[in-house]
Amino acid sequence: MPFGMEKTKMKKLSCFALILEISPLISFAVLALLHPVGDPQDSRNLLVRILDFQATYWMRHAIPVPPPLLIAGLLLSVVLCWRFRFTAAWVGTVVGIVLFGLWCLIMVVPLLVHVN
Repeated sequence: MPFGMEKTKMKKLSCFALILEISPLISFAVLALLHPVGDPQDSRNLLVRILDFQATYWMRHAIPVPPPLLIAGLLLSVVLCWRFRFTAAWVGTVVGIVLFGLWCLIMVVPLLVHVN
């Protein structure tokens, strides 16, 4: 392992990257349960506003910026895969690419609606 990194540290980093990548999905699910109706940014609950910022804020305002934690987890997984050749990070990379692709697909819809 380069730079004296142990396998357990690399596995922990891989799991952390996977959790970062999945966090927008979890945020969206929790937000749907906590605040099912109305604009979450108008909520008095700080947790609801934070979850909205992580999950749906970008999509509702058609801002072409992916959720920050998804990108952070994807970049960490990619670095672990290609720089350190750590095989357990491939799962995180694949999951991150799939979730980023789904986000891109969802973001195409407001663009199509706006164009038409």
